[in-house]
Amino acid sequence: MKYQIVPLMIILLLLSACSGNKEAIKIEDKGMANALFIQKVEDNIAKEEMTKFVRDKDKIKNVLSMVEGLKVKEMVNENFFREMESQNSYTLGFSEKEKFEATGEPMPYAFYILEDGTFAFPYDGFNSQHPLRVTKEKHPQLLKKIKKLLDIDF
Repeated sequence: MKYQIVPLMIILLLLSACSGNKEAIKIEDKGMANALFIQKVEDNIAKEEMTKFVRDKDKIKNVLSMVEGLKVKEMVNENFFREMESQNSYTLGFSEKEKFEATGEPMPYAFYILEDGTFAFPYDGFNSQHPLRVTKEKHPQLLKKIKKLLDIDF
């Protein structure tokens, strides 16, 4: 009886290890974005001077590559947005169009970064919203690298 449990435990362990790969960010077509909108929210206020547009496709692809592979877990939107209100954050919105227009429609792809290095992804890919997923760990160094790449000084 004891020997029947061991193989079962090994199989369950292998299955759980394989399922963990599904909880990583994957962005299929990084070349779809032609523009990136960045906005910092500080003390729950978004100001125009804390907004930037990037149209360099190589930088945009690099940002998307930098977040690909981050390990995430699903989270209830309300819980995350409460956390978002408690600290400064960045919104990175990606567009297929080279110009941004206030249409009221959601961006084709976007994610949020809290100042502590928590990343949140409400999309599964371009034009594919998904239940909110938040990184399992904080990545403050990745936030610094993204800000440096995009010349963000706010």
